[in-house]
Amino acid sequence: MDSSKQINIGGVDTHYYEAGRGEPILFVYGGNFGTSESASSAPVWKLNFDPLSQRHRVIALDKLGQGRTGQPLRDEDYTMAAVVRHIADFIRALGLPPVHIVGHSRGGFASTRLTLDHPELVKSLTLVSSGTLSPRPSTNEPTLTNCPFPAYSRESARWVYEGYSHLKEAVTEEWIDGVMSVFDNPVYREGVRKFVEEQCGRKYFYPQLAEMKRDTLQLLADGALQRPLQIIFAQNDPTVAVEGAFDLFETVSTHQRDVELHIINMAGHFSFREHPERFNGLLDRFVRMNSELRV
Repeated sequence: MDSSKQINIGGVDTHYYEAGRGEPILFVYGGNFGTSESASSAPVWKLNFDPLSQRHRVIALDKLGQGRTGQPLRDEDYTMAAVVRHIADFIRALGLPPVHIVGHSRGGFASTRLTLDHPELVKSLTLVSSGTLSPRPSTNEPTLTNCPFPAYSRESARWVYEGYSHLKEAVTEEWIDGVMSVFDNPVYREGVRKFVEEQCGRKYFYPQLAEMKRDTLQLLADGALQRPLQIIFAQNDPTVAVEGAFDLFETVSTHQRDVELHIINMAGHFSFREHPERFNGLLDRFVRMNSELRV
């Protein structure tokens, strides 16, 4: 993941990484607009992207308003719905066949909603530690509020990601370097200003997300998800109750036979970085098992 590519999606410059050949795997990271203590971006998948590119075609994009991708063109598009549309348009713009989508945290929610709204674009779904989708109360805010370090600093980023993690040594200098490169991007900082100071988060993002979550959980309960699903949660995640994984499994498996549940022990919110070999093995097997699926 040494250099990104760029494509215009609906007027927004969108950065992404691509490598390998074979079954297409699309990685969607977590987080959302407007964070100045941490910043997610596509290179967070590096420990998975590089090894899996030896067998598959792997793609990781920077989501709308995050990483090096541009901000929404309208204030009203600081929403999860706009993020989902952006991912769908990205898949179509690249001319990809149905993808094996892998979504982490809020990216897991977006990936699930994409699979529900645009099933023709998705061959399988891997859901990783998504407190946003879980029906259980989130412990993210009480765990990671009141950061004691300045915004846009290495110290704040390390404090946040170590707070998420069970294995603190997984938070490497390379990871923090990636966060700092996003912090240094003036387009990203303008998004933080819009989200916080102009209150696009309060006006649009959070109310729409709450409504969208209720609707999404109802769709799952009604059996609307009809793609193979792999749920991967972590036993020691301080921000997502592991019991939520069992709730989601029970909800979906009532209507869908092809559902798997894996709990990675001695891991926190970023299990794919804390135990990359185990995570990569699970994903590689799941993709190969569903590679012949017709959608």
